[in-house]
Amino acid sequence: MAEETQSKASLYGLCFLVGGIYGVIGQVLGTMLEPVVGAQFAAPCTLLCLGVLAVLLYVPGVHQRIAAVSGFGSILPFNGFACGIADAFKSGYANGGGVAGGMRSVGRLFFHVIILSSVVNMLAGALAANVALPKVTVPPAIPMPVAIVVGFVVAGLVCIAFQAVTDAGHFQVPNVLLVGQSLGGVLALFGITDVLATLGGYSFKILVMGAGQAVMATTTLACQGSALMLLVTWGTFIALAAFGIVAALLNLKLGGEGR
Repeated sequence: MAEETQSKASLYGLCFLVGGIYGVIGQVLGTMLEPVVGAQFAAPCTLLCLGVLAVLLYVPGVHQRIAAVSGFGSILPFNGFACGIADAFKSGYANGGGVAGGMRSVGRLFFHVIILSSVVNMLAGALAANVALPKVTVPPAIPMPVAIVVGFVVAGLVCIAFQAVTDAGHFQVPNVLLVGQSLGGVLALFGITDVLATLGGYSFKILVMGAGQAVMATTTLACQGSALMLLVTWGTFIALAAFGIVAALLNLKLGGEGR
């Protein structure tokens, strides 16, 4: 019992630490990208940079080792989604399906997590465009460098919350991600994820809930006549899935199964 308690404490500690570190990476990237691409495109570009990071960590097996001890600290940031796509591809590939089997497995995961949750988020966005709902007050943005510290804490705590819920209910990870991304958009209807995004900045926006908020917000814009950012958001999801497939193929080529 003592060893189990110690093991769980280690998991939650590393979940918070790793999630927070990825959050800091997202915060720094987003802040650096804003003057270059503009505030509107900084979040999608940050996610694409995390897709590159996913490839760099997954191919030599670094991500797999970190994820084994940090749980949702490695899963909830969107570089973790790219790595999840890589895992799905390798699973389909290894089960005798080859590349076609890998792509089918990726398609199932993408549909389950991204498409189903986006249906919910887009409905929420359409509702927000037509109905005024009461919202909590959003605090002012936190200036740098304090934003890095706050972002670290917000990302770490959100990752721990997802880990705790998953452990308590023994839920499957794809189902948790589906619900998490759906909640990101639904809670935005009442301003709750807007508060988390303001406090956490890009540290929150790179998480699954932040992606749900993005789909909801860009759908609202689309309903108001500006569909560009919704297309950019979907393009980002597809690009991250492509990064995951590339990571899996390179890992397989290098024989990195047990790395």
